[in-house]
Amino acid sequence: MTNLNTNPKKILKDPDLNQKKEDSNLNSSVTQNPQLIQKETILNSSQKTTTTKNEKKIEIEIENDPNNKTKEKKNYQKPISEMDLDEIKKEKTNWFAYVMNKNPNIKTLREQVFPLARSESFGRIFGAGKEQTKENLSRDIILQLIMQHLMAIGFRETTKSIEKEAKIKYEPHYLRDSRLQNLIRTAVKNVDFIWDQTINDYHNQINETSTGISLVEHFHSLGIEEQEDDIDELNSIWDDEEVNNIIYKENKENENSEIIAASLNKLVELLTHEKKRNVLYTKTFLMTYQSFTTPRKLLAKLIQRFHIPPEKEEIYKGRKKIIRLRVCNFLRFWITDYFEDFQPKLLPELIDFIDNSIRTANMIKMANNLKEIIERNLNENDESKENTYKTPPDPKLPKNIFSPKLNLFDVDEEEIARQLTLIEFKIYSKIKPSELLNLAWSKPKLRHKSPNVLALIHQFNKVSLWIVTIIVKRDKLKNRRKILAKIINIATFLRKQENFNCVMAILSGLGSAPISRLKYSFEDLSTKYRLDLEDLENELSTENSFQNYRKKIKQSSPPCIPYFALYLTDLTAVEDGNKDEIQGLINFGKRKLIYDLISEIINFQKASYNFQSVHQIETLLLNLENIDEQEAYTRSLKLEPRGARKDEILN
Repeated sequence: MTNLNTNPKKILKDPDLNQKKEDSNLNSSVTQNPQLIQKETILNSSQKTTTTKNEKKIEIEIENDPNNKTKEKKNYQKPISEMDLDEIKKEKTNWFAYVMNKNPNIKTLREQVFPLARSESFGRIFGAGKEQTKENLSRDIILQLIMQHLMAIGFRETTKSIEKEAKIKYEPHYLRDSRLQNLIRTAVKNVDFIWDQTINDYHNQINETSTGISLVEHFHSLGIEEQEDDIDELNSIWDDEEVNNIIYKENKENENSEIIAASLNKLVELLTHEKKRNVLYTKTFLMTYQSFTTPRKLLAKLIQRFHIPPEKEEIYKGRKKIIRLRVCNFLRFWITDYFEDFQPKLLPELIDFIDNSIRTANMIKMANNLKEIIERNLNENDESKENTYKTPPDPKLPKNIFSPKLNLFDVDEEEIARQLTLIEFKIYSKIKPSELLNLAWSKPKLRHKSPNVLALIHQFNKVSLWIVTIIVKRDKLKNRRKILAKIINIATFLRKQENFNCVMAILSGLGSAPISRLKYSFEDLSTKYRLDLEDLENELSTENSFQNYRKKIKQSSPPCIPYFALYLTDLTAVEDGNKDEIQGLINFGKRKLIYDLISEIINFQKASYNFQSVHQIETLLLNLENIDEQEAYTRSLKLEPRGARKDEILN
């Protein structure tokens, strides 16, 4: 048998000849000649060989080949072509790729023998260029995918128009769901770096900014978000083993035992247990369950719990009615407090369960009650939650309120504070518990789940940078002194309104590098303003993990906007310091810690501020002037150069 490895240069010289022989020679090349890799290395190092030397070496190889029976140099008829010579002169990496592409069987064998080599092929497939994509996805395939997607979402007339215009007949597919969406879901699943991409021109981000949005947010809006896996999603709640599916803080089951960890099935069972009822447990579960499962899967588990299997009917005969009642009561609690969990996709499934399971189980009154709660939530709007029982104080309007030249320096400091508070509370009150789970706001892959958290962070940064901007844009020392006094007044009124978040945004701006170095600007402040600023800084001091502020916030009651970033810091500490699972079970103790923190946030949403919105002032505050921090620092250095005396500063 001819050895594939005896003449590697001949393989390069005549690719067609190699292709004819490679199948029969492949096995012997690996088993009989272990010098394959060594020959390949020698081959790769001969990049700059001249035509004459190449021809001479090829002749020597043929002469020394033990499988070459003729031993005649002249038997090698075909000279190296100019194209082959150009390939030989290429860089080694390209030259090796040329060999592999000309010999796909060798490439396949290499990837089977050396697993690390597989990453090369995977990389080429995953990072396919435009040409390779065009080869694999023809025009007809793409059009069929598009038409099947349109048919799946009910756009039949559009599909017919494509058939007519493209002159291609739609081939119906057995799948009812969109193949295009499923393919994209598969492509993006478990691929981390794709979530870091941004689409800058898709639409403006929060509060009319144009900083771009996460790619996953775009996927989410198109209905192709990643599908999440779940613990116990395939196990029926009735088939779960009775042992090793729950851990208590105490080594006994009783009414007061705190759950440390449990399976999803066990957690749902306890929610609807015929004997045990724990309101705090139910609240904790509802607030945190989306950190370990999804609304759809929770509803599926409740439906499983409602329908007792025939083989277990006898065992649960006396408890069947009470179990079903517990399921319905939990649903009522869930729909009332977390109706957003069902919209828009899950609502039809819920209604179907009510109509075709609860109603048909002779629980007509309960079914009607659940439908009424759904109807009430669908008709409810944000305005209905406003505080209307009390007349708000008259707004403090400037004389030029209707002037197109109106600016914030014409407006009273207290009214600016009121309007800032209304803007912030509007965002803060929309934050849902699910937005605060799994550190979603900080992860590109999950941040689409935290739109209101991100909006509040954005508002904080915008106010902070606005403070920096309006100070460094005042060239004269006396003007900076006036603007600092106005800012401190605004912060003092915000403090009286218990809008700690906005107070901290202002202090953050005053403590930034471009502003904190302007010592002469602060020195010129009157004693009153310096003391007011000192009081604000003491109350929101970072010392001892915001000890002073934490004491104050515990004494506060709604309406109030707490310093939100501190909650995010505390949630991060809980998430990072506790595992999601214990012995393969859901760490419910961790969820209890998260519940305690989120409950404080939600508690301050219960009452809104009784201020009247002023459109003109609100518009100015929604379009605050901002410059970037680098420009601000450059301006700061010009205002008060390093080492400058006060008499050298423009007054």
